[in-house]
Amino acid sequence: MFFTQQFIKDLFWSLIFIASWYGLTHNHIIRPMPQPLPGNWSIQIMQHPLIFGITGHNYIILRDPDSEIVSELHGLATNTITGAWKYIGNDSSDILQVWEFNGPRSYLAEKSYPGIILSEGKYDDIISKWNKATACKKPINEKRLPYPPFGLNLHGDSENSNSVAYTLAICMGTNAKHIGLFTPGEGINLLAK
Repeated sequence: MFFTQQFIKDLFWSLIFIASWYGLTHNHIIRPMPQPLPGNWSIQIMQHPLIFGITGHNYIILRDPDSEIVSELHGLATNTITGAWKYIGNDSSDILQVWEFNGPRSYLAEKSYPGIILSEGKYDDIISKWNKATACKKPINEKRLPYPPFGLNLHGDSENSNSVAYTLAICMGTNAKHIGLFTPGEGINLLAK
């Protein structure tokens, strides 16, 4: 018989596990959605969820008063031979570099990702902070930091995209707030080393 007592028990516990997992990785505390005031420019830290929402790729964006993304700053694995960025750093020779995207759909993907507003207000104030972040690209890139395979270093600090987002928030003088469930590399200021 297909619906044995063991099958029903396993199905029940599987559904409990799936519901718990979904609740843990899809709530407004772990995955907040930024809501800037109408008419304000804003700088936000966003997270592209990875591995079923357990972890994520953090990056910084600039939004106009219509909530359109004007520019993005990402820390990405970069091939040392070609100089091209990679979605996933999997080679031991990859380095961590800051990339800015403000063209149509370069890195830009789905933008209903979770995020937190770091700063919002009038154009001049927000652009001044954004310029401080972009000024930190060069000193970070000049460090040519090794990018750990798949963004995770099991034997020390994971200096990755989340470290870049954190460092850029510090450069702007904003409070680098935590986002996501498990965010390796967050809290590491790459320019303090």
